[in-house]
Amino acid sequence: MLKPPDVTAFEFLSRLSVGAVLGGAIGFERQWRQRSAGIHTSGLVAIGAALFALLDTTIAAGDTTRIVAGVVTGVGFIAGGVILRTGMNVTGLNTAATIWATAAVGALSGFGLFPQALAGATAIVLFNLCLQPLADVIDVRAAKRQRRETVYTVVVQCARGGEPAVGEAIMRAVSDSPLSLQSLARRYTDGDLIELRAQIYSARPDDRTIERLAAALLSMPGVEKADWQAIGDSG
Repeated sequence: MLKPPDVTAFEFLSRLSVGAVLGGAIGFERQWRQRSAGIHTSGLVAIGAALFALLDTTIAAGDTTRIVAGVVTGVGFIAGGVILRTGMNVTGLNTAATIWATAAVGALSGFGLFPQALAGATAIVLFNLCLQPLADVIDVRAAKRQRRETVYTVVVQCARGGEPAVGEAIMRAVSDSPLSLQSLARRYTDGDLIELRAQIYSARPDDRTIERLAAALLSMPGVEKADWQAIGDSG
């Protein structure tokens, strides 16, 4: 048998209204910056979460934990629907996180925890306003750094039996420089030559060092050919 409701109609509407206003405030920031989950979506998410929270106090079922868990699960499905993956790029994560956090604000409002709900909404808006520019600056600097990164391929053809000395010369030259040896492969050619293919990483373009390395390898006994090319410019 259900108990009488723990909240009056006025308190019910008050909690629901606070949730709607706070959700709308979060959505206003998103819509003002032309992001997904604007006023309409964020307001509905907060209202829905507040209604579920009010459900327990209205019917006095005493099952708050399960209701909150249900809200978290349901909003998780909604948030997951806005995450898109195209190749190696993933978009919508910030929108999904905002929707998820907005539901928490709505639930706090539904339970009548107005100061906590206001603090949560303020934190969401401030994070979206302040941290996004910082993230953009970090992304720009990371992109510039990656554009300077280069991977060189050095290909050497030498007589059989000479590949150990050539490989050792490559590893020694790399170890004495800022370069990094990523791989060193050997294969037989159609003739009697052995081909060594080294992939060398450099944090910035360093053609001069690679050219000197190729020239030094070409001067070694038994080496017939030494070429190089930049294959891994990350930009």
